[in-house]
Amino acid sequence: MLRTWRRSEKVALGLIMLVGALLVTSALQQLRSASPEAIYFVPGRSFRVALTFETRWSSEGLAELLQILKTEDVSATFFLTGTWLKNHPAAAARILEQGHEIGNHTLNHALLLHLSEKEIKRELDGFNEAALEILNYRPRFFRPPQGLYNGVVLQAALQQRCLTVLWSIDSYDYLSRDPDEVSARIESRLHHGAIITFRVGAPVLPEALPKILAHLREQGYIPVTVSELLEGTDHPG
Repeated sequence: MLRTWRRSEKVALGLIMLVGALLVTSALQQLRSASPEAIYFVPGRSFRVALTFETRWSSEGLAELLQILKTEDVSATFFLTGTWLKNHPAAAARILEQGHEIGNHTLNHALLLHLSEKEIKRELDGFNEAALEILNYRPRFFRPPQGLYNGVVLQAALQQRCLTVLWSIDSYDYLSRDPDEVSARIESRLHHGAIITFRVGAPVLPEALPKILAHLREQGYIPVTVSELLEGTDHPG
């Protein structure tokens, strides 16, 4: 009788452990599937590349860049800081009027890895509140300053219903003195589904951008916004 009871006890304990393991595995799978991921490029988007521009403080050269994009009939994604938006509301409005989209680049261009969860939330919320108040606009995308992020940052963006978007090709335009150097850098790294980043205020960019756009088209590529690059994919938003 005692032996039978011990055998039953072992079977019951084994079942409990098995059920517990299954529950933990299921929970981890659900957590993994719900976890946001940063987007660097979009696989499978043949001959499509997204052009993105970041602003921090300067608006120098923006009017010229917008005119180039208008002339070339190209739409892009502009990641603005809240400080820039507040200081240049007319320029931000023009970006939207010309058919471009705007993304959240934080309120103050703070390095988010140095901040608390509450401070990170304030940086993201602050931009979205400013965009809604000034432009009546809610961004779909978020880009952390310098591309630095962690899981807390990704979750904060997701709570704001923003996908975190980085880049697969950096123009390094702000470090370049020669526009040909910028265009050559893009040409050597070009690939399907790429996200290319530029910075408003980079002195050589207005001269380099027409050359880059000409090369894209020569190679059969179509420059688009991030939204257009994501069309037809399984990314939410």
